[in-house]
Amino acid sequence: MNIETAGSRLKKIRQERGLSLEDVQKKTKIHLNVLRAIEGDSISNLSPIYLKGFIKIYCGYLGLDAKDFIGQSGQSQKPALNATVGRPIGTRIEKKSSFIKDASVKLGAIKPPVNLKKIIIFAAIAVIFIFLGINLIKFASLRPKSRLEKAKISMPVSAPKAVARQTKINKDLTGGFTLGIFARGKSWISVKVDGKVVFHGVLARGRSETWQAKEKVELSLGDAGAVELQVNDQRFANLGRHGQSLKNIVINKEGLKISR
Repeated sequence: MNIETAGSRLKKIRQERGLSLEDVQKKTKIHLNVLRAIEGDSISNLSPIYLKGFIKIYCGYLGLDAKDFIGQSGQSQKPALNATVGRPIGTRIEKKSSFIKDASVKLGAIKPPVNLKKIIIFAAIAVIFIFLGINLIKFASLRPKSRLEKAKISMPVSAPKAVARQTKINKDLTGGFTLGIFARGKSWISVKVDGKVVFHGVLARGRSETWQAKEKVELSLGDAGAVELQVNDQRFANLGRHGQSLKNIVINKEGLKISR
């Protein structure tokens, strides 16, 4: 049987069974537009492959043999319709390809501005000048020094003059005084009282010594931070920092003088 007359027969059978197109659509899931096209024999734009498949589903739902509705004579392959919109399949692809072509043309038309080229050239020149400047500075630092420069380098730098620190004693020491030394830590000590050496050695931690002087005491400390002095009843705890060596500490009627 010819395919063009199959639609009208299917429509007649459906109506005889009291079925609507909506009923067929719900069961077969074939779009209503496709069902109307099949029953109305307006299927010239539908691919025979899809058409045969739809007719088989339709006939299966009605309990009919699809061979009675699909003829053996083939139709020419035409672009298949989009059943929901009625447009040939492939139209969207063509539009996409045309969009890609238009986009490539637009991108090809984009050219960098002239100002950008100038900026790139100036930046390259600046980098070259910076590189040359760095190399010149390195070369200047490696050049041989003159005799005058060498003489300046070889000349010894004079050490800063020692600054004396003097502390007044609260009481007059004209009639003599008592010196006491207490070791908070182990320290080497040298004591000269009125020109005579009375102690020269290490004073252990926690030990103390006392001497009587008429005029003057000369003192040297190996660790100024580990020693405390007491002149009569006046204490001197912060003579220097730990590990600092102090020489020529003088105690007389003028006070306590530390030469640094």
